[in-house]
Amino acid sequence: MTVEPKPTRSAKKRRRKPREEIVDYVVAIEGWDWGYSFSLNSERQPIDPYDEFRHLQVKGRLLRPAGQKTESAEISLLPSSDLEEERRRDLHPIALGSLHVTQDAILGNIGIPRDALTPILQMLIAGRFNFVLMRGSRFRHRSAKVSSLRLEMALTEDDVALGEESVA
Repeated sequence: MTVEPKPTRSAKKRRRKPREEIVDYVVAIEGWDWGYSFSLNSERQPIDPYDEFRHLQVKGRLLRPAGQKTESAEISLLPSSDLEEERRRDLHPIALGSLHVTQDAILGNIGIPRDALTPILQMLIAGRFNFVLMRGSRFRHRSAKVSSLRLEMALTEDDVALGEESVA
């Protein structure tokens, strides 16, 4: 009885995970809403005796990428004390948040540092922010990861160039 040698590691084919395609998402802001709640924490063993929730929702029209089932977008910016500079050093995030496609709209949930909420609200109240720009993975199974977020008064030449490339 002969024994065949086992294939070495180098002889085996390795499959590499395909690189995720990066997409720029641009939303023209048409409105926004802010909610706030403060209550006693009713959890069994709360870490904090209070429960505080701040929720900023930016609504608009998806400009890029073109060809989605809906152009309506609702992006929720969720302030978190965990994202404060001193506390976030040990985090190993895979995304800032996510986008999901529904029948009626593209919904986004994105975490932001708590101290960023006040200046963002001031700019929205003044009507200065006109665009939400996000970068992330392409939609897959109606979901995408968001890796960067910008709120801007105007699109830059680079932003316009990116949009023209995706149209061509």
